[in-house]
Amino acid sequence: MTTPPRIPVDSPTTPSRRTADPRHERRRASRSLWEACEALLSAAEPRALNRALDQLIKAFECEGVALHAVGTGGELEPWCARGNWRGEPGDLRACLTIPLRRGGEPVGSLDLRLPAGQTWTPEKLSLIRTAAGTLGAALGARIELRRLRHEPGRDSVTGLPDARGFHSRLNSELDRARRHGLPLGVVMVDLDRFSAINSRYGRPSGDHTLQEVALVLRLALRESDTLARLGSDRFAVILPEADLGPARHCAERLRTAIDSHRFERVGRVSASIGVASCPRSGVDTLELLDSAERAVAGAKKAGRHRVASAEPPRVH
Repeated sequence: MTTPPRIPVDSPTTPSRRTADPRHERRRASRSLWEACEALLSAAEPRALNRALDQLIKAFECEGVALHAVGTGGELEPWCARGNWRGEPGDLRACLTIPLRRGGEPVGSLDLRLPAGQTWTPEKLSLIRTAAGTLGAALGARIELRRLRHEPGRDSVTGLPDARGFHSRLNSELDRARRHGLPLGVVMVDLDRFSAINSRYGRPSGDHTLQEVALVLRLALRESDTLARLGSDRFAVILPEADLGPARHCAERLRTAIDSHRFERVGRVSASIGVASCPRSGVDTLELLDSAERAVAGAKKAGRHRVASAEPPRVH
């Protein structure tokens, strides 16, 4: 019996890793990682989670991936897994466990398993370090908001502070801003044509979309910022120490985050956003919120899907 000829490493029959463009491979892996984070933010399970894990397998070129999340008791608990984790005796594979953190708080871990005969390259390890922060933030925000939905003062759909909690926090932040002579920004986010989503896809899909919006907005903000749901399709953000200019930059970032996210079940969603700040747009709660409301109305009137700033109040 003759032995088939060995195919050279650089033969056209098999693509050579050395001839692949590293920049193209990096972009491909980063794109898969971004799609994984998008899917991880989706509220629908298990389809969205499976899609997230499939994208992670693609990004890291691994054979198996598993996510563990920190449970209520502080212990790591298995959450979801995908791919091949079964091995025969003596079948050794390169495995890696990456701790996931949100800020300094541990929220879970990511387990990866390479195909037989492969090792972790410096390029893959660099991507994994990048992924750890992104996945930790997404997983942590998702777990936190899901846990908070049942607490008093929280919106039962998104887990964000409700309207009463928002007004209480706004009053406290305004007092602090006036006491120390600091600015304070307020951003109102109004989803465009959200009633059409409920009508076309049903109320459950509308609620899933609101949950995703909450996660997308939360990840685009600082830890010191307060994000709340005021009701229906309206969200609000308190930005400590932010004047009108920085508040508008933040609003544009929020608009872009919503616009670029692919929402589970309903596709693309856009928002009209109004920006106001203390003391420029008002010095008390009513003035500030009225300015932000007028700014949202201006964004809607100008064609939606944009950011508008409040005009300074007229002095008589």
